[in-house]
Amino acid sequence: MVEILESDKIKLKILKILSNGKVYSFYHLSKVLKTNYSTVKKNCFFLELLKLVEVIKVEKEESASNKPVYRVKITEKGLDVIKEVVAS
Repeated sequence: MVEILESDKIKLKILKILSNGKVYSFYHLSKVLKTNYSTVKKNCFFLELLKLVEVIKVEKEESASNKPVYRVKITEKGLDVIKEVVAS
């Protein structure tokens, strides 16, 4: 059996959470995964490079908190990948 790195497990968990079609913030994902914000952010940006998620930045001028906010949602490609992983 192939051993999967812990960081890869986190990426798969992120895809699984996002597979419900909802939009999540990095903060909310970090709470659900019980890991830190930075870990979630790095993994989401990597998943975005693979076009498995879309990271949407809300500029500080448009944000109620006056800070930039990130929203993450899964892409069709990401849904296909997580379905394949769950099926195997």
